[in-house]
Amino acid sequence: MVIMQGPIPPAESSGDQSAKDAMEVWLGRRSPLAECLPGFEPRPGQLDMARAVARALGRGVPLIVEAGTGTGKTLAYLVPALLSGLKVVISTGTRTLQDQINHKELPLLARAMAPGLRWAVLKGRANYLCRRRYESFASQPDLSLPGADAGLAMLRRWARETKSGDLDQVRGQGLGNALAAEVTASSEQCLGGRCPRREDCFLMEARRQAAEADLVVVNHHLFLADLALKAGGHGEALPRYQAVVFDEAHLLADVATQVFGVSVSQARLNTLLRDINREAPGDKERKQALAAVEAAAARIFAKLRRMTGPAASLGLEPGHLDMLSAPGKQLANALDALAAGLDGDEAEEALAGRAAGIAQDLAAVAQPVAGRTVAWAQIGRGGASLHLSPVEVGPHLQAALYQDISRLVFTSATLAAAGDLDPVRLRLGLDSDTVKLVVASPFDPARQALLYVPQSMPAPGHRDFPKAVAAEVEELLKLSQGRAFVLFTTHRNLETVSGLLRQRLPYTCLVQGEAPRMKLLERFKAESPSVLFATASFWQGVDVPGQELSAVIVDKLPFAPPDDPLVAARVKRLEEEGLNGFAHLMLPEAVLSLKQGLGRLLRTPSDRGLLAVLDTRLVTKGYGKVFQKALHPTPLTRNKDDVREFFKPEAA
Repeated sequence: MVIMQGPIPPAESSGDQSAKDAMEVWLGRRSPLAECLPGFEPRPGQLDMARAVARALGRGVPLIVEAGTGTGKTLAYLVPALLSGLKVVISTGTRTLQDQINHKELPLLARAMAPGLRWAVLKGRANYLCRRRYESFASQPDLSLPGADAGLAMLRRWARETKSGDLDQVRGQGLGNALAAEVTASSEQCLGGRCPRREDCFLMEARRQAAEADLVVVNHHLFLADLALKAGGHGEALPRYQAVVFDEAHLLADVATQVFGVSVSQARLNTLLRDINREAPGDKERKQALAAVEAAAARIFAKLRRMTGPAASLGLEPGHLDMLSAPGKQLANALDALAAGLDGDEAEEALAGRAAGIAQDLAAVAQPVAGRTVAWAQIGRGGASLHLSPVEVGPHLQAALYQDISRLVFTSATLAAAGDLDPVRLRLGLDSDTVKLVVASPFDPARQALLYVPQSMPAPGHRDFPKAVAAEVEELLKLSQGRAFVLFTTHRNLETVSGLLRQRLPYTCLVQGEAPRMKLLERFKAESPSVLFATASFWQGVDVPGQELSAVIVDKLPFAPPDDPLVAARVKRLEEEGLNGFAHLMLPEAVLSLKQGLGRLLRTPSDRGLLAVLDTRLVTKGYGKVFQKALHPTPLTRNKDDVREFFKPEAA
């Protein structure tokens, strides 16, 4: 099923007819791809999407496409992109998809339809070895870092052989996060044209290859960081392009909120102080300046912790900002004094710029603009931080992207909460003439999936809820024989339930945070039947086809916390416009998150899976019908015998 929303395109011109014919050639019954791709067969939804993408690229009218799981959306945009003759950027939400396009789809298309195809993959700075920082660390290694000795030995061998410097080649081989941070360069740490190793810089070489390519594959963080650089007049990270396809576009607005905001964190300050001590320790006066910054930072972050209390985040109202004003000015003055004393070589100039930049960001956080930006604080495992974020990202995208580029495609398996793409169009700031298309999944959820909600459970806020969740999960895992993601909306419930169950379950039990994400996924697949306990965000970009993943169990409906500062600011903005914040923001986004969970289960036509939601509000509250409609035609049951029956064919 294909649903075209919004303005209907005019009757096909000869150019449109040509594009239609081209899509039929490459994605139709007699496609040359069949010779290179085992099991290739035409998919009507894929053809419809490809034609819509071809029209969008030809006419310069933005397109939003929800393409259900199994549509084959990657080929549906890559084929018309390659045939367009334009320089196209493909931006993904995850590195996993970026690597898949690089290693799977593009080599396939190069063999089948474009032997001379030139493409390049660009990742963020944190993915490339920085020769200058690596050599500096190797000459004076900090062996107190976890795994530094073995990791450095591995890097010495690899650095002599690698052509790309892409650290993804060696992740999982002893390269811990702490060591990776020491041998890569953030935008603040990079010396750019002043670097003594600029001639053989891995990042610069990747950018040179991207400039010569027909198609460049990036991720949202890098793409949006490039827009921010250009908007600020600070150069560019990407070569010039003529069109952009955003895959996993449901993640784009949240990434834009990060990129178009500013933050001052303990981690950022500690990194600056560590770099100065290593690269420009200086005399007694400089040591005093460093100590002054350290003391001022300790004061403001201690006050921040007291203000925030047990909460993970806090919206900073005028009263909060008044209390932070004095320690904030002390820190800014200490940073400016430190910067003034760094007046030596290129490295010292760069360090001075970083210190001054943090002082400027502190000043920005202290001056939010009502209705446009929100100041907030966060307390996490990495320490405390101050942020200033845009309430809406649409205006930033309009100014930085849309006014210059109109050949834009936004696609994902989950963009329409209840068949309506207008909320995502408005969130991204796209005009009303944007073409909207919904392509249903070719899979059959009525046969392949089952939605289960228990007969009774304590309310999610009740103190007995985690214990009841643990009991329900244990029973469901017996029926699914493990092979499940158990996902939570809070870290507290994750820790409580996994703690109650992991010693009682006869399966390999994996818990988010105990190993890197990719390592957990590898073990989940390799040690099946396994159970993975994680937060609900874990399923983004996860692909586990086959029987290894047969159940996704969610503790609560995935509503964003209403006291989250960014959510609260967006709700307030909607209510000022006469709209209901719950109905127009919190409910649609929760529905999309739950649809993502169902999408994790059904990756192929033969997959079968259970989506269990241990939150009875899905059936007892009026808004539960919105969730049910979005998950239709997946059958809903509240009877565990139906779950047992669902898994019987596998046992047989």
